[in-house]
Amino acid sequence: MFELLRSRTARNSGFNLLGLAIPLLVGLFLIPVTLHGLGVARFGLLSLSLTVLEYSTLFALGLGPATTKHVAEAIARREESTSDIIVMSMISHVVLGTVGGAVMALLAPVIVDHIFSVDANLRAEAIVVFRLIGVMVPATLLLLSLFGALEGASRFGLVNLLRVPISTLSFVIPAVGVTYGVGLPAILSTLVLLRLLTCGVLSLVVAATVPQHEWRWPRDWSRMRPLLSFGAWLSVSNIVSPTLVYADRFLLGHVRGLAALGIYSAPFDGVMRLLAVPGSLVRAMFPTLSALQSMSSRDQLRTLYRRAVSAVVLLLGAPVLILVLFGPFLLRLWLGEQVAAGAGAAVRILAVGLLFNAAALVPTTFIAAFGRPDLSAKFHLLELVIHLPLAWWLVLHYGITGAATAWTLRVTFDAALLFRAADKLLRGPAPLAIVMNGSPAPAS
Repeated sequence: MFELLRSRTARNSGFNLLGLAIPLLVGLFLIPVTLHGLGVARFGLLSLSLTVLEYSTLFALGLGPATTKHVAEAIARREESTSDIIVMSMISHVVLGTVGGAVMALLAPVIVDHIFSVDANLRAEAIVVFRLIGVMVPATLLLLSLFGALEGASRFGLVNLLRVPISTLSFVIPAVGVTYGVGLPAILSTLVLLRLLTCGVLSLVVAATVPQHEWRWPRDWSRMRPLLSFGAWLSVSNIVSPTLVYADRFLLGHVRGLAALGIYSAPFDGVMRLLAVPGSLVRAMFPTLSALQSMSSRDQLRTLYRRAVSAVVLLLGAPVLILVLFGPFLLRLWLGEQVAAGAGAAVRILAVGLLFNAAALVPTTFIAAFGRPDLSAKFHLLELVIHLPLAWWLVLHYGITGAATAWTLRVTFDAALLFRAADKLLRGPAPLAIVMNGSPAPAS
């Protein structure tokens, strides 16, 4: 069984990597088109608005990964609760997303006037953009349920068959829009329609492919309790983690303006796209580990853990070294002299942090599969207290280079904490998850 699940993880990792690599290559070619078409300030506004959209997942209360975990366990035990889990997750995400989107739309003028340094000539456009992001929030959260259900069923081939065109269009639509002179609000409106269409398609796919699933009103709402219990600490991470990830951008936009943010955002996004490699592995591992925890020994899990960490380091070692040595030169070829001059040193610093951040995805996934998302959440709270004042000081004094330094220092510290915690869990004598009535106990 262990070998079967491990081979399934390898196959699903391949699907995930392919699904992320294709949009990445498209983005590498089209981001410069969008940057030059919109200009640095508007590209910074686009980047900032999409960053705020990612931050909106805090309204999901951790229910996306909880859906994946509990769907995987229900299918493994051949339970009839799969439909209840999926539908309750979807209803919860739509309600939470509607509330979050309404809040964001109402606060759009406050976001533009008091949080970010938006130029007066862009103010009206920026308010429209952030209101469109608010409209996009419910669909974004609903996608967490639908993709979570498919991943819980290990339908990674289908997930990526759908994810490739969706992610690719997210790059194509802005690039085509600026080529034909379409404004930023119209581009965002098209992206809203794309997400709504995606939700409809995924609903049909889930109904057709997830075992024991049928569209019906949930019969047993008590299934919400384990979802919320698992998601409770994940929701803390969902609130704190985006702040940690994007604090450098928010501070840079506030202290140095949208032009500096535009110069920093494109290379930051380009470097972070390399996280597609470890991301493809850990996303495939999560449902597998959820099934493995009750049927495998710690020796086997330790073996899988070591191999996963080694694979991440080996896969990213060469790209990171290339970025450290030739980052400014590659940036000049990709985005031009202005961006290379402003963010050349930052790319090298970000590359170092990337390796630590990528490797840390492995212990993060194991810790969640153990039923201990509280550990990652507590680490994030500790890091928040340290990171925000440090990032503010570094951005204030060193601008773009300071933002990259703050991010790299934070992810390095985070990796040290996560590796130590995962090592203790793997060496402990207790079972990987305390099971009560067939469900993991709530994290403490």
